[in-house]
Amino acid sequence: MFSEFLIRKVVNNIKSVNKSLFLFLFGFMMYITLEVLYRGYSFWLMGVCGGFTILILDQINNRISWDFDLLLQGCIGSCIITTFELIIGELFLHGVLPVMWDYSNSFMNYKGIICLPFSLLWIGASILAIFCADAINYYVFNELPIPYYKIFGKTVLRFRGK
Repeated sequence: MFSEFLIRKVVNNIKSVNKSLFLFLFGFMMYITLEVLYRGYSFWLMGVCGGFTILILDQINNRISWDFDLLLQGCIGSCIITTFELIIGELFLHGVLPVMWDYSNSFMNYKGIICLPFSLLWIGASILAIFCADAINYYVFNELPIPYYKIFGKTVLRFRGK
């Protein structure tokens, strides 16, 4: 009886690690792809930020109600990405990392490392990441319930059943 419990626990832990690794790699590739499409190049560290961002958003999404407004989830994601940009930007301003971007000419920028237009763009990128993470959880890892999303209290999207 104890051995069955232990085996189930180990299998669940392996599944959790596989899911986390899959989501991290997906977020890594998604961030790099979006950046290459936008400006023609990227940096591996930004992919790492994308991987960690999708993992954090997935954990937040798993711990809150499905009724939590999708726009608020996007804003949380934007804050996470902007915080990563701020930390990395400060590191390259201090010579620890190479300069990866420069928002100096952008509206409402701080030291050229973060700016309002990109923080707003990160809301949309975060919502896309949430959709992707939920699709992976539901369709690949068979997690329930069926994902749905609300904006201003109205259900705007529900995944199809399998």
